[in-house]
Amino acid sequence: MRITLWGVRGSLPTPISSDIIEQKIKKALGLAKPGDIATPAAVEAFVSALPLSVRGTYGGNSTCIEVTSDSGELIIIDCGSGLKALGRKMMDRGFARGDSSASIFLTHTHWDHIQGIPFFLPFYIKGNRFSIYSPFPDIKARLDHQQVFTHFPVTLDQMEATKEFFFFRHDSELHLGDTRILCKRMPHPGGAFGYRIEENGRVFVFTSDCEFNINEVEHIDEYEDFFIGADVLIFDAQYTFKESIDKFDYGHSSASIAIDIAGRFKCRRLVLFHHEPDYDDEMLDDLLINARTYLAMKSTRIHDMEIDIAREGMEIQL
Repeated sequence: MRITLWGVRGSLPTPISSDIIEQKIKKALGLAKPGDIATPAAVEAFVSALPLSVRGTYGGNSTCIEVTSDSGELIIIDCGSGLKALGRKMMDRGFARGDSSASIFLTHTHWDHIQGIPFFLPFYIKGNRFSIYSPFPDIKARLDHQQVFTHFPVTLDQMEATKEFFFFRHDSELHLGDTRILCKRMPHPGGAFGYRIEENGRVFVFTSDCEFNINEVEHIDEYEDFFIGADVLIFDAQYTFKESIDKFDYGHSSASIAIDIAGRFKCRRLVLFHHEPDYDDEMLDDLLINARTYLAMKSTRIHDMEIDIAREGMEIQL
C-alpha cells in the first residue's frame, strides 16, 4: 500500500506568512558560499541539501491521509483542510469524469478533521461514489451541521456525488477487497478513533488526537492488538512532555509517549503527527531531534525503530 500525507497540522490550519518566508530566504543566503549560487545546477544542489525547515515547510494543512491499496482501493482518512489539495489531485486522476469511487474513514468530527469537506471538488461531481465510515452513528447529521446555510452556502446534499454513510463499530473490522481495517476507540475529549489497515502482510496504524496520559498508559495492554507490529505508526505528538502534563485532558500526546508505545508494541517506523499550530518549522526540527535523543536513551531492543516527523507530501510505500 502507498500512504500519502496531505495534512499534518493539528487543531488549526497554519498558512506560512511572508515574514517567515523572508526569514527562510535570509537564512539560506547566509549559508550559501559563492560557488553555491554560481550556476543553476549549483543552486539546485545547494537548495536540495538545505534542511526542510529552511528550503520549505512541514506544512500547515490540517489532517488528511490518503491510502492506496495494492489492489487499487482509494482510502481517505480524515477530511481536514489537506483534503482540498487531495481533491484537486483526484480530479486529475479521473474523478472529474464522475465515474470514480473512494472510501472515507473519519476519526472524529472536530473541525480540523472535517473542515476540508465543503471544498472537496470530487464531492461536487455527479456520478462519483463515496462510502463514508464512522463509529459515530450520527455522522451524516454532524457533517450536515457544518454546512447549514448559516455556516456555508452549499449543503452537503447539494454536492452531487453519491455519499453513502456506514456505521463502523469500534473494536470491529471490515474488509475492502484484500484490505482489512480495524477500528479502535482512542482517549480524546468528545471521542475519537484510530484505524489499523492491513494488506499483504503489511500494517499501517493511524491514531491522531489521542491522549495517552498516566491513567491511560496503565491500561496500555488493552491496545496491543491495535498497535502490535505496525510497519508504520502515525501517532499524535502535538505536545512536548511538559505540555502534555500542563495540558492534562486536552486530548493529545507527546513524542516520548509515542516512542514508549511504539517500542512496547514492536512498531518498525514511527511518524510524529498532528503538529501544534504555534510550532514553526525550526521547532519541529527540534522536536524530531529531541525524539531521536530520547529513543537513543531507551532500551537497545527498540533502537532499530525509525523515527520521522510528518510533512505534507510525504509518501510511504509498504
